[in-house]
Amino acid sequence: MFVNLDRSFPQKLREARENRGLTQEQVARVLGVSQELIALWEKGDRVPSSLHFGQLARLYGVKSESFFGAKPLEYTEWHRLLFREEEGGSLSPEATLELQEWLEFLDDYADFLKEEGGEPYLKGVPRELKLPERPLTDVRQASTQALRVREYYNLGQDAVPELYTFLDEQRILVYKGHLPAESGIWGAFYRHPQLGFSVFINVNATPGRQAFTLAHELAHALYHYHLSGIVCRREGLSPEEVEVERFANAWAAHFLVPGKALRDQAKRLGELSPETALLLANHFRVSYTFILFRLRNEGLIGKEELETWSKYRLEDLALRAGVPYETFQLPTPTSQYPDLGRYPPSVLLKIRKAVEEERLSVSGAAGLLRVDSTTVERELLADPREEKNLEAEELEGELDFVSPGRKTYVRRG
Repeated sequence: MFVNLDRSFPQKLREARENRGLTQEQVARVLGVSQELIALWEKGDRVPSSLHFGQLARLYGVKSESFFGAKPLEYTEWHRLLFREEEGGSLSPEATLELQEWLEFLDDYADFLKEEGGEPYLKGVPRELKLPERPLTDVRQASTQALRVREYYNLGQDAVPELYTFLDEQRILVYKGHLPAESGIWGAFYRHPQLGFSVFINVNATPGRQAFTLAHELAHALYHYHLSGIVCRREGLSPEEVEVERFANAWAAHFLVPGKALRDQAKRLGELSPETALLLANHFRVSYTFILFRLRNEGLIGKEELETWSKYRLEDLALRAGVPYETFQLPTPTSQYPDLGRYPPSVLLKIRKAVEEERLSVSGAAGLLRVDSTTVERELLADPREEKNLEAEELEGELDFVSPGRKTYVRRG
């Protein structure tokens, strides 16, 4: 606990809370304490523990040291991005803490990479893309721009790769967070000054929504990185932000399912129906609901069809089409490390290598990843368990060969 605090400390606690537009009850709920205890802290009758004080500082977006002494409260560089002072704060306390956790991890991981000598993530748009130098908001250019990016990444006109892996491969750090459904926040983009481009995805959303959000955040990275950070939400947007979000929505739609490719594929399938819409969803590897909206975007179905078809059960449609239902389920990204699942492969592999080569301790890795040491040892460092592989037995006769002209691999060491 803190000792020898000046009289301004409890007053600053109250001031910071009120500046965030939070009630004592809201703060108490997030911290898991009573409202009476919050009141005692703000009266100076009790002092918060170090743990609770750290949570308060993050929740209020205030630099810890500014709570002490005569100087006024000093807000973190994230405050403007997250709290939107002109509206008295538009994020729930739960959302604020989760987003702050993401941003603090980026700071720590940037320091780790600096010590490791590792390459940071993408800091700017590849010049070969020849994208506009200013933020682009003209929705009329969304389709053309999406096709240009597809061409650059050699994606053709068909389904894009699994986006969590794709963004990680393009050196954009994707962090999976858990926000309340009622928060209305699906994702965020942040250009970290040292680390580079990072994306936050709310995994408390349907797989189809997550895929769309990933594409949406990619649009921000390519066309709106000048803005440093964007929290994507529906409520409380300024007119300028509305334009930015509208472009990102249109771009993501065309990036995931190009209009011409959709029209050509729909023509090949013949008369549109809920069943053929399901086949289109599978072809482009997007959700059934998403493909209905794209068909509506392209004028291939009307609003009435969209509303009616979206109510049908996918199991029944798959049965009517004569195909397994599992074929049309958009997979939910999972991780073999449940507690570490919020981090992309590039992060986990880098940290595991540093621990194995004794440049980072187990406790250091645990602190960086916000888990306990047991989790690091059990889930990140433990050797994979062996089990019988039936598929290897089935393929051994057909694939057990070395391609002509290739030398047989000899293990060294």
